[in-house]
Amino acid sequence: MADNKGDFLIGLLIGGALGAAIALLYAPHSGEETREVLKKKSDELKDSAADLYGQVKDKTGTIASQVKDSATQVASQVKDSATQVASKVGESVNRVKGEVSDSVANVTETAKEEISKVAKSADKAQDKVTESVA
Repeated sequence: MADNKGDFLIGLLIGGALGAAIALLYAPHSGEETREVLKKKSDELKDSAADLYGQVKDKTGTIASQVKDSATQVASQVKDSATQVASKVGESVNRVKGEVSDSVANVTETAKEEISKVAKSADKAQDKVTESVA
């Protein structure tokens, strides 16, 4: 919609300038009067162009500011998301580390129990062999 206003304003300025030029060419004025009218019209056109430039400059500044704010907001959201993901990964690693540590402890305890059982069985077997031989 803003583009339509700008296009309309440009069209209005160009149309006005062309209309003024054609009117001056067909108007019954002396050369000096025609030059004076042309100078006034060119000054008006210059002022209108300066106003249009100011409006475009202001809108460009506003849009640039909005883009900067949006980019800053998106960057902040990405940073927050990355922090959350890193935190969850860290929690998962710690949980798995704890589970592995518990499993290793259980396996170690079970292995010790089994070694003890095997040692007792070996001692009993040796005692039987010693009794048989004696």
